[in-house]
Amino acid sequence: MRRALIVVCAAALTIVPPAAAWTWPVKGPVLQKFVLGDDPYAAGQHRGIDIGAPAGATVFAPVSGTVSFAGTVPVSGRSVTIQTADGYSVTLTHLGLTSVGRGAKVAEGDTVGTIGPSGEVEHDVPYVHLGV
Repeated sequence: MRRALIVVCAAALTIVPPAAAWTWPVKGPVLQKFVLGDDPYAAGQHRGIDIGAPAGATVFAPVSGTVSFAGTVPVSGRSVTIQTADGYSVTLTHLGLTSVGRGAKVAEGDTVGTIGPSGEVEHDVPYVHLGV
């Protein structure tokens, strides 16, 4: 009995479930990575990832959830925020167009907008900013 229990425990430890990952919102290079210095309130922080893509390219929902905001923000331009079931707010900014509205249910991989400059852009190529 003890030997069987050891075999079962060893098997359970060697079988690794796949990691849950979100869908990348666009295919393209990372133009600017996430930066958080020693002082989270200091200037120069970049609390997200900028991903380059051709203008007009489709932007996909990185995760399933409910759209809690779809509209324009002064600096960030056209934006979509998705509230996940586990409490995360996932925001995509600097969109050219949005194709979802507040309250919409989106599945991971659904179209939520397109790449296009809006707001105060930080790069001279089209991109989307992904923040969580």
